[in-house]
Amino acid sequence: MTTAAQETRKILMDHEFLSTPATVGIARRAAVRALVVWGLSERQAEDFELVVSELVTNAVAQARHKRIRVRICEEVVNTLTVEVWDSVRASPRCKSLELDAENGRGLFIVERLAAHAGWRLAGEGKWVFAVLEVRPYA
Repeated sequence: MTTAAQETRKILMDHEFLSTPATVGIARRAAVRALVVWGLSERQAEDFELVVSELVTNAVAQARHKRIRVRICEEVVNTLTVEVWDSVRASPRCKSLELDAENGRGLFIVERLAAHAGWRLAGEGKWVFAVLEVRPYA
């Protein structure tokens, strides 16, 4: 059974990837292509590119050499949702906000760029998501 929200959801991208470090760049490029085809300029896609990169990086670190899934969809007018699924049910956490830390700030960056971010359990894993506003063309 589908809900009204599922029926109105416009999926721009829905890909499964092997969870390896190379996947981060591949997923980022695929997301930008999908967003540009959908109608965003490359400049408008920059925040989405960073969010995809951070969420996929986290998923790769959690679910090394397993499958992950990356989806971008429009559920609400003037917003797009970036979702990344991995097979680890543990909640995502910000590791460090130290200025000299070399990693651990990805979720902090995602939360600053997103209108809303979070995660939910799903099947054998979890979805981590960020909802970003899409500004009309200037």
